[in-house]
Amino acid sequence: MTHKDSGADLAQQVALLNMVITNQVTEKLAPYEVNASNYFYVMKVAENPGICKSDFNNLVHLNHSTITRAINQLTKKELIRQSLDPKDKRATKLYLTEKGMRLNRGIEQYMKQLNAELMTRLAPNSDTVFNHIVKLRQSIEADHPEQL
Repeated sequence: MTHKDSGADLAQQVALLNMVITNQVTEKLAPYEVNASNYFYVMKVAENPGICKSDFNNLVHLNHSTITRAINQLTKKELIRQSLDPKDKRATKLYLTEKGMRLNRGIEQYMKQLNAELMTRLAPNSDTVFNHIVKLRQSIEADHPEQL
């Protein structure tokens, strides 16, 4: 689909925007030992200490092998600690380490700043545009639940 006035392709523009933001996030978060692909794991574990891996899968909507690989990488970097659930030995709980908690403060600060900057760039209708983007994503997800 192209925009009539500019000839711009929506899918291409979204992909390019994703690439630009991903590169920026990866560059800025490098000192925190995370990148655009895994910073949100640290943030989600911080928001949900002791979350089981299975519940975490449902929270981030990515496939199991991608999540396992990322969690294992963050565990090796000593940002996340995995622990067997004493009540259910089949379940693994996730926690931030001290290092992970310390680095998460910087990650959260940078992401808050980035999101504020992006919303400012969408002004004056930033809330409306953001809500449309969310609805578009949700609509596509609803049409393709097998990809979640």
